[in-house]
Amino acid sequence: MLSDVNVNCVNLSINIFKKEKNITMRKLNKSTYGFIFAIVILIIALAVSLYLGLSGWFYSNTTSLKSDMQLGSNVNLSLRGTETQCVSFTLNGAYLPGQELKQYINLTNESTTPIYVRAKALIFSYDLNDCGVELGVSDLWTENEDYYYFDEQLESQNKISVASYVKLLNGESYDSHKSYVLTIIVEGLDASLDRQQIWGF
Repeated sequence: MLSDVNVNCVNLSINIFKKEKNITMRKLNKSTYGFIFAIVILIIALAVSLYLGLSGWFYSNTTSLKSDMQLGSNVNLSLRGTETQCVSFTLNGAYLPGQELKQYINLTNESTTPIYVRAKALIFSYDLNDCGVELGVSDLWTENEDYYYFDEQLESQNKISVASYVKLLNGESYDSHKSYVLTIIVEGLDASLDRQQIWGF
């Protein structure tokens, strides 16, 4: 009697398992797989759009750049032959295009031989490509393709003025709520080298 009950329980369990398996298998047909696939794709798309939205917000709110030096401070640079020096300043976006900003930059040739000198200024930010800036140079400099070339050789231990001001170019627009980095690059080239061939001027 007890063994018959056990056999019936086992048979009942097997029948229930088979029915549940059939129900489960019937639920996962082709349309169900398509539905699950669509849900997974939507979840991935939502995650990607959230990431891009948040990272775009972050980068759009961190586009102000700063340097340790403030515009207007006197700067003395030195070159030792063929090398490059640069100095960067924080530039407030509230300055207007065409406005002259006082900035004195002096250069000393500390090498033992004469050098050629050229200089360039540009403004960098995440929003703008590198924007050119006019340097307030003396009559001893010649402008050519965004660079300013010192007309003579700078003799050893001699000192010259590179600029007395910078001027923001007309046609550029700056955000008054942001800061930019103004960089002035000064390059030296040993006078024994062919300036025309190397610099193209």
